[in-house]
Amino acid sequence: MASIRSNLRRAGRMQSRRARNTVPGHDTGSRAMTEKMRIPPVEIDAMTPEQAALVGEWKHLVFSRVIVNSPRNYQWFVRWIEEVIAKTVLPPRDRQVIVMRMLWMSGDTYERTHHIAISQKAGLSEEEIEAFQTGTGDCLTDFDRVLIRATDELREDQVISDETWAALGERYSDEQRMEVVFLAGCYITMAMLCKSFGIQLEPDFQDFNKIREYT
Repeated sequence: MASIRSNLRRAGRMQSRRARNTVPGHDTGSRAMTEKMRIPPVEIDAMTPEQAALVGEWKHLVFSRVIVNSPRNYQWFVRWIEEVIAKTVLPPRDRQVIVMRMLWMSGDTYERTHHIAISQKAGLSEEEIEAFQTGTGDCLTDFDRVLIRATDELREDQVISDETWAALGERYSDEQRMEVVFLAGCYITMAMLCKSFGIQLEPDFQDFNKIREYT
C-alpha cells in the first residue's frame, strides 16, 4: 500500500506542470490538463437517486462523481470501461501495456495513477510499469514492443499498420486484435475526459484497494 501511495503522490505532482507534458528526453506531444477543475464532482449526499444507483460502489472515485453529472453518458461509457478492462479477452499484462502507454502518451495523470496501482496488483514490477509508459527498457518483450507500436499508431494515425496488424496476429485472434483498438480508443477518450474536465486525484485513498478489485 505504501508503494501505491508513493506512486500516487508522484503522479499527482505532475498535474501542476504548466508546460506540455514531458519528461527528460521524451516528448509525449500532448498538452497538460487544465489547471482547474471545470466539472466538479457530485457530492455523495447531493446525488439524485439515479446518480447514486449508477455510481454504486464507485462513489469514492472522483472520476465517477464527475462523469455522473451526465447520467446518460455515464451509463454507456462506464459499461465500455468494464468490457475492455474487467471482461477483456486480452491477458492482464498486455492490457496494461496498452493502457499505460496510451495514458502516458496522452499526458494523463488521473487514470495513469490509478493504473499504476492496478498494474502492481496484477503482479507487474516498477521496472515493467515504467517501461510500458516510456516504451523503453530491457524488461520489454518483443510482443510488448508490438503492443506499444500498435498503441502509438492508433494515437498518431488512428490506424494500425499492416506490419503491426500482422505481428499482433502471430499471437492474437481477430477478436483480440479488435480489442486492442477498442481498449486504446477507450483510454484515449479517458485521457480527454480527465484532462478537459480537470479531474483531480482523490485526497484520501483509504478505500482505493477495496474498489479496485480487478487486475
